Amino acid sequence: MPTSETVATSLFPEFETEKPKKEALDLTPRPYHRTPEMHLREGSLVANRARDIGYLKDITPYGATFQPLGLTGYQKEKALLYVSLRDAYERLYRYESNRREENVPWREHLNTCYDEFVMRYGNLNAKQNVKLVMMDAGGRDILSLERAEDGKFVKADIFDRPVSFSVENHANVGSPEEALSASLNKYGTVNLNYMRGITDSTEEELLNALKGRIFYNPLVTGYEIKDRFIAGNVIEKAERIEAWMENNLESERLPEVKQALEALKEAEPQRIAFEDLDFNFGERWIPTGVYAAYMSHLFDTDVKIAYSANMDEFSVACGYRTMKITDEFLVKGYYRNYDGMHLLKHALHNTCPDMMKSIGKDENGNDIKVRDSEGIQLANAKIDEIRNGFSEWLEEQSPQFKERLVTMYNRKFNCFVRPKYDGSHQTFPDLNLKGLASRGIQSVYPSQKDCVWMIKQNGGGICDHEVGTGKTLIMCIAAHEMKRLNLAHKPMIIGLKANVAEIAATYQAAYPNARILYASEKDFSTANRVRFFNNIKNNDYDCVIMSHDQFGKIPQSPELQQRILQAELDTVEENLEVLRQQGKNVSRAMLKGLEKRKHNLVAKLEKVEHAIKSRTDDVVDFKQMGIDHIFIDESHQFKNLTFNTRHDRVAGLGNSEGSQKALNMLFAIRTIQERTGKDLGATFLSGTTISNSLTELYLLFKYLRPKELERQDIRCFDAWAAIFAKKTTDFEFNVTNNVVQKERFRYFIKVPELAAFYNEITDYRTAEDVGVDRPHKNEILHHIPPTPDQEYFIKQLMEFAKTGDATLLGRLPLSETEEKAKMLIATDYARKMALDMRMIDPNYEDHSDNKASHCAKMIAEYYHKYDAHKGTQFVFSDLGTYQPGEGWNVYSEIKRKLVEDYGIPASEVRFIQECKTDKARKAVIDAMNAGTVRVLFGSTSMLGTGVNAQKRCVAIHHLDTPWVRHEVA
Repeated sequence: MPTSETVATSLFPEFETEKPKKEALDLTPRPYHRTPEMHLREGSLVANRARDIGYLKDITPYGATFQPLGLTGYQKEKALLYVSLRDAYERLYRYESNRREENVPWREHLNTCYDEFVMRYGNLNAKQNVKLVMMDAGGRDILSLERAEDGKFVKADIFDRPVSFSVENHANVGSPEEALSASLNKYGTVNLNYMRGITDSTEEELLNALKGRIFYNPLVTGYEIKDRFIAGNVIEKAERIEAWMENNLESERLPEVKQALEALKEAEPQRIAFEDLDFNFGERWIPTGVYAAYMSHLFDTDVKIAYSANMDEFSVACGYRTMKITDEFLVKGYYRNYDGMHLLKHALHNTCPDMMKSIGKDENGNDIKVRDSEGIQLANAKIDEIRNGFSEWLEEQSPQFKERLVTMYNRKFNCFVRPKYDGSHQTFPDLNLKGLASRGIQSVYPSQKDCVWMIKQNGGGICDHEVGTGKTLIMCIAAHEMKRLNLAHKPMIIGLKANVAEIAATYQAAYPNARILYASEKDFSTANRVRFFNNIKNNDYDCVIMSHDQFGKIPQSPELQQRILQAELDTVEENLEVLRQQGKNVSRAMLKGLEKRKHNLVAKLEKVEHAIKSRTDDVVDFKQMGIDHIFIDESHQFKNLTFNTRHDRVAGLGNSEGSQKALNMLFAIRTIQERTGKDLGATFLSGTTISNSLTELYLLFKYLRPKELERQDIRCFDAWAAIFAKKTTDFEFNVTNNVVQKERFRYFIKVPELAAFYNEITDYRTAEDVGVDRPHKNEILHHIPPTPDQEYFIKQLMEFAKTGDATLLGRLPLSETEEKAKMLIATDYARKMALDMRMIDPNYEDHSDNKASHCAKMIAEYYHKYDAHKGTQFVFSDLGTYQPGEGWNVYSEIKRKLVEDYGIPASEVRFIQECKTDKARKAVIDAMNAGTVRVLFGSTSMLGTGVNAQKRCVAIHHLDTPWVRHEVA
């Protein structure tokens, strides 16, 4: 921020002759003796009572500091008039936006200020004025008061009419159906007073005409449309309405409520019969008494089973150990034996003991331990006998018993009705289709309208739309609509770094008069971050837009963390008390585990409490910013959320440790949910919501539906998997071609109920559903035989995977840490070897059959085939990327071949890594679309998203395969 007269006047060199003597200027910061208006923020240009121009800083609810700039003469007069113009605009916009009514005198004042400024100093966007305007923190908004038409600047629409709301004319609304659509469009709800006013109908006439389309819901004390009312957990809703009726027998609304209840009852999902259910042994919703009765029957003794919800832990005990426990269900191991009670606990948790045996002694006389495959296989067989016998035992129970169990299941899981989200009635009053047309968007798809309506109705959800179907516009419209209808006060949109500028530009084009805060890299520098966070906190923006990385730098509320940890500690202490009362019937290991968990929680709480006490006033966390809805573009980037599981040997579950990035997102969403008291509070948008493992489906629910999961007695992944997944144990070939035993969750069960739970908050569309016209993708797999060097190295690599002898690969013996990561090292070598042997050692020779040679040949063929149309090509590789000044890389090698062997100009082959700035990146993308650059190399992360350079694309080449499917073009 300028603090000297020299800096201030250097912005206006043409007026430096007017510079007063330094001793005449007092640039000392001083109190700002006016109450800062709502639109003023850190860095805003203002005039004090003496009509001096300066910056505002250190804004608090109690005042601010005025930093004089020392402007005089011509400069000062221009700045004073600019401040008057800006304030006139901000006051008018804020008044009309808040009150939704036109203010003619203030619009006339705005025109007067603008006309005078243009007459004296020229257009706001004129070169001689832009520097002054951009000195103001809100200057970018003021420049939008002019738009370019036919080579000159003209006034924006706000000079003629309100832009923060539409002046609606419903004179032609003649039917109740049209009035209902108008009400939903304007308010998002059924507003009978409004509907009466635009139809000249009475309330009774409207209700009769709309019978069956709207219902009175006593739980919200208002009318709801059918798609909203008969949706979600209809069984629970019906029970709550029945309870209301019992307590309000004299209510005049009773007849309407009875009709609504009948409609709910008719819509209840068809009851699932006992014969159609697939029960897993260990499902947490089934009372432990049922499991105890079954095991007492199986073991021929009194078996007791307890369940700790907080630890997701079953505890088992028995009166006396029968032969079935000590003999029939006994598995003898090398180091210890496992009787029936041990196996019962594993059966409840759907796990298997990790049995070891000795195959000899090492040089120090210690056992050489390996997994006891035979023992594990026998234990698995007996555990399966326990688990499978449960279903057979249930079949033998009385009809009354089965009915009670089925009723419990249907109430918990088979209770959802998916709403029909029809958003066709929405007109989006503030949407500027003319501005969107300039970005190639001609209209809003019906699918986009439906998805926006879902988000508005639910307060969030999942937009599971395929790539290229318009998720960016959905975010922008939904955020603005939620703000307009007061469904959210300050929404936030976050996206990938490569995409976020495009999101902000689309929002600005769709709503040119919206107050958007778009975070630049400079805003998140260490010096500016605190000021930027305060800017979010202290201003009423229509939307805040930033990248995933920037969002990760926002601190989360320590008070929220404290409450979450304290609630968990309270639950642990309650469970401890219950288990202590059970005495000998509880395992010591379970009791010890709870004590340890309590100790760890106390330590974490103390750490958070210290952070609260030592926090300084300038730290602004996410909660203080007032964000009450967050749109997460490419939400699969946050899929690695931590989860607890005892299935540590089950393949395909992903990393249970999770990432700090995902945990930070969880805290943010919990902050919003705590504020609203409801699930959701966020909208996930992705074309691949589930990309790599079945845990991702559970984690979506953990993010968005914690209250509903708790209602279903699901408090962890294992509890969820026990209900909806089946685990199998099979034998597979490993990377060294040996047969090994593998546990996997192979398939889902209870799929209709699981799908209903997902679909209730999800709008799923393919490109075909939306009607997006795409060229056919012709996929070609090039099978390239290995070179002699590769054939030899493959044998060495397989031997290394078996023995761990690193000298086979030409490297030093593995360290103790590397020994544990042996297979990761082998995988890394295999990937590099498959691409090019020079990735392992640059001294290997080139070969005509390696990938680089084949790829260069294919690129050259497409280059010449489509030369007349200047066809372009993309080359993807996450290995061997270009790094200036470093050694051999596959990008440069292929480029060398294209230039030297095929005569392609070097200037037409570029690497995305060469683009160090957004400007350079845009220039390369424009060159690809123009056909002046014909071949572009890049990695999945740098070239795979936010690159609209496909205008002339004729081929895409993948040199290696990404780890997850959504990264493959």
